Amino acid sequence: MKYQKFKKMDNKKYLEVTRFLKTTTHLTAREWVIAHLCAGFKDNSNRSEMTWIGANLKELVPFMDKDYTRQEVSNARSTFKKKVQRSGTTFFYAYYAGLISQEEMITMIHKIVKDLKKLIETEGEDVPTEHATEVQMLVADVLRKINEAMEEEYF
Repeated sequence: MKYQKFKKMDNKKYLEVTRFLKTTTHLTAREWVIAHLCAGFKDNSNRSEMTWIGANLKELVPFMDKDYTRQEVSNARSTFKKKVQRSGTTFFYAYYAGLISQEEMITMIHKIVKDLKKLIETEGEDVPTEHATEVQMLVADVLRKINEAMEEEYF
C-alpha cells in the first residue's frame, strides 16, 4: 500500500525530508506529502479522500511518523496552497516592483527550472528535456498576463 512517489525517500526521516525541501521550497514534508496524496486519491466526486489519506498516512509514506485526522490533512493542504500563492506573489512582486532586473528574473527562472527537475526526479519521475522549455514559456505567458491585468487596473 506504499505510495510510490516517495520511494527515493524510503530511508529518510521526516526532518531530513523537510530539510531537503527547504533547500528549494518553503514546504515542509507534511505539506508536500499531503498535496501529492490529495491530488492522487480522489473519490467519485473528484474530492480528495482526506479521511482515508490521514488514516493511512504512515503506511503510504514511510517517513511520516503518525497518521492524521481529516482536519489535519485539510489544514496541511490549505497551508500548501497558501504557501504556493505567497511564493508566487513574492516572486512576481519582486520583478514588477523593480526590485530585480529582467536579467535577474531570467537567471532565477533558469535556477527554478533546475530545482523543479531535482524535485521531480526525487519523486521518481522523469523530466523530459523539452519540459524545461515549456516551464519557461509558461512563466513568460504568466508574466504577459500579469502585465495585461495590471494595465487594465491602472487605466
